[in-house]
Amino acid sequence: MKIKRLHADNYIAFVVLLQSLLVVFQHVLIFVFHIPEEITTEYRVILTALPLSVAIALTMYRKWYVFFVVYSITILILLINLTVFPQNSQYIRSQSIRFLLPVVIPSALCLMYVSNIEIVEKALYKISWVTTILVLIFVVNFFIGTFRIHSYSMGLSYALLLPMITLYSKKTVYSLLAAFFLFLTILAIGSRGAAVIFFVYLIYDLFQSNKKLVVLILLILGVLILLLPIFAQWLQNVGISSRTLKLLLSERIITHMSGRDLIYEKMINVFFENPIKGIGLFGDRYYLNGAYTHNLILELFLNWGFIGATLILGFFSLKFIITFKKSNKANRNILIKYFLAGVMPLMFSGSYLTNYDLGVFIGVLFLVNKKS
Repeated sequence: MKIKRLHADNYIAFVVLLQSLLVVFQHVLIFVFHIPEEITTEYRVILTALPLSVAIALTMYRKWYVFFVVYSITILILLINLTVFPQNSQYIRSQSIRFLLPVVIPSALCLMYVSNIEIVEKALYKISWVTTILVLIFVVNFFIGTFRIHSYSMGLSYALLLPMITLYSKKTVYSLLAAFFLFLTILAIGSRGAAVIFFVYLIYDLFQSNKKLVVLILLILGVLILLLPIFAQWLQNVGISSRTLKLLLSERIITHMSGRDLIYEKMINVFFENPIKGIGLFGDRYYLNGAYTHNLILELFLNWGFIGATLILGFFSLKFIITFKKSNKANRNILIKYFLAGVMPLMFSGSYLTNYDLGVFIGVLFLVNKKS
């Protein structure tokens, strides 16, 4: 019985964490094999839906009442939003059916009831290596002339973030080289958000686990920073214009808002017109013609109003702090890793209502809390 439980847990953890690998796999299909994007999207949906359906069934067999309660409350909230905010109905229906109900919520619930966090970490480590191999195939095919890169990829860079941190945190020679390779890939063709978050994790890890190596690591980082102009010029010579490196070398890596400041200004004004009840779930899409707010906190206040958003932020902040304090060093590092990969990107990109990484973070948070 224990063996069957272990096999089921391994399967559930692997399937829930599979999304980052599927994003990279989709890029390989599009660029290396020249398969049309709409067809690769169908492949990705199938490779997500079928395995995840089995994982959901396995978890429901153990905790069916949890699924019943969570989905009952969620559907009730969605129905209330459809009634109170009918202008959002198009987005509530389409994005809830595509993302929130079948992917985000199950990702959290399935991980909550895995036996232990070590199973999740082992599955993620394997996925991280497969992801690295796919990225290597992608890069090699670029250099042999299979395709050209004309713009940066935000989706690819955030898909590499969790595998990159995972490989780095393993601290073997090969895993460190793999993490460095993924980081260079993000610098070359990815967005600055993932690069900055990885750098934040490096600083955290530096001062809590590698105090004896602080001087050496800072020296290495300093040398790498000095080499960035050479790396940028080399990329230019091979046909890659790195947006992230341009911003970094022009000292605009943080201040360049890419139009987000205009979105923030508009949506802050919308919030103050509706501070108590907000504008409902997916309400920012209505005001932004299908786009989203690009900021987790602002989106929460817009969706739930001041009281609702404050309660949600307060609950999860308190949950994270208590779990962090109760955990051992290894689990603290795990919490920080998933927080940086699942929550921090939502401060300037993506939407919490459609982001599977947030579901993964919530699942890990409750799993670690349960075991602490």
